[in-house]
Amino acid sequence: MAEVWVPALLRPLCGGTARLQVEGATLGDVLRAVEARCPGFMERVVSEGALRPEIAVAIDGEAGSFPLFEPVGPASHVSILPAIGGG
Repeated sequence: MAEVWVPALLRPLCGGTARLQVEGATLGDVLRAVEARCPGFMERVVSEGALRPEIAVAIDGEAGSFPLFEPVGPASHVSILPAIGGG
């Protein structure tokens, strides 16, 4: 199962949980599995079939704005990364 790191801003949707173990062969599958356990999660990270522009993801340490069809291994680590504003 993939391990998903949930950022502090989204943890209230997951009952305060920071890490979840979920199954999924793609990033979209993994995010849908998180949604099944944390209702409202998908609408915070996905819009119109893609990651929201203010969200990045790291899969096994490689950060980017991956498509939802990006493959995820069964032992992958997936981190949801909200954008950090500057000024």
